[in-house]
Amino acid sequence: MGRLFFMQLAEFKVDEWKITQGTPVIFESLKDNSIIKITDMENKIHKMTFRVGAKIIVDKFEGKFECIWNDNDLV
Repeated sequence: MGRLFFMQLAEFKVDEWKITQGTPVIFESLKDNSIIKITDMENKIHKMTFRVGAKIIVDKFEGKFECIWNDNDLV
């Protein structure tokens, strides 16, 4: 399971992701090779590519965002 903390919401393309729940927010990939970019707490950019159906959980935790995903969903 992958996990990152970040201060600003990640970049999710509207045509590649949909929100499937409200709190915490769960994004689901609509197609293969869906990409997200996250800048972590140390300003390091993480660019990840996911399979169709992959789910990413985004929750606010102590003033920052937490992003969790299943590593098996990475391409």
